[in-house]
Amino acid sequence: MSPITVSPAAEEVFRKRTTKVQSWYFDLTTAMNYWGKERLYHHTPPISLIYALREAMRIVAEEGLEARWERHRTNQLALIAGIEAMGMGLLVTNPADRLPTVTAVMIPNGIDDVKVRNQLLEEFNIEIAGGFGPVKGKIWRVGLMGYCSQKPFVLLFLSALEKVLQDQGYRAPAGAGVAAAIQSYSHAETAAAVSR
Repeated sequence: MSPITVSPAAEEVFRKRTTKVQSWYFDLTTAMNYWGKERLYHHTPPISLIYALREAMRIVAEEGLEARWERHRTNQLALIAGIEAMGMGLLVTNPADRLPTVTAVMIPNGIDDVKVRNQLLEEFNIEIAGGFGPVKGKIWRVGLMGYCSQKPFVLLFLSALEKVLQDQGYRAPAGAGVAAAIQSYSHAETAAAVSR
């Protein structure tokens, strides 16, 4: 569940639409009519979703938006440092174009995408996603979102990935990923202390 807001101009575009919306879930005109004079029924969301959304917003407010953005950015940079130190590349080469919440890692030649993901899940309870469409079997999508964007999780993932890759014959300098991530965190902590 997620809140959404649209401008009056967007509402007008929705209302003048001449083709049917393909998905009931994305038909905002139906949702807008619920709040209008007609009170047209759209849906009744489970109460647990409303409580969950409230709790999520409380956590965000408690941490602060700027602190939350910085935490995601710091963890992303540490993850990238670790991935690169292990000799792997990223799908998105321009740092300005990268999302702080999802990192697309190029799968090294000779490494089986599915085997790595399955072993990470079975041995370490870590789930990463594969690519789809033209990048299926070519990338892993590593998410660092919300609660999962934490230093211990980044370090655990890098060490687990190193072990799983070694099991498939990929050789990176032992501990290089974790060491690079720790160095990235140290730089971030130093920069934060200087800016205070």
